Amino acid sequence: MPVHLLSLTDGPSILIDRPILLFGRHDECDVQLHSKKVSRRHCVLAQVNDYLIVRDLGSTNGVRVNGQRVLEGKLYPGDELQVGTFKYQVCLDPIGRPPEPSSAGSRSAGSSEPSGSSGSSGSSGSSKPPGSSPAGPAEPVAPQSADEDSEPD
Repeated sequence: MPVHLLSLTDGPSILIDRPILLFGRHDECDVQLHSKKVSRRHCVLAQVNDYLIVRDLGSTNGVRVNGQRVLEGKLYPGDELQVGTFKYQVCLDPIGRPPEPSSAGSRSAGSSEPSGSSGSSGSSGSSKPPGSSPAGPAEPVAPQSADEDSEPD
């Protein structure tokens, strides 16, 4: 089943139907996101086996995975991707539900960890890299530095 990005903001959900997708404001981008917070050529998303890789292409406002700004990062089902002001959740399910955990204790109610702490989820036998957080409600992001208000390239 194809992976898709479920929109958590007002933007459209995105079906990942190609091995590589270019995100940005420019007309030649595969995924056009019309916002001043998105650069003309913002980032690229590639499918690799059972995960996705996102790479920032030198954008002004960056790319965030589970709330952390990254130049490059792996995305697994349930992870959150932010491009400019657009937020998405990585999903395998066409309805947009994250995958069921494979072990009973992987997402217990008492396991609320900050996004910067290490942890793993037992989804689909693959473990997330340290620094990832389990899927759940997105926490508010603190106001950013002055570069976010600047005009992207």
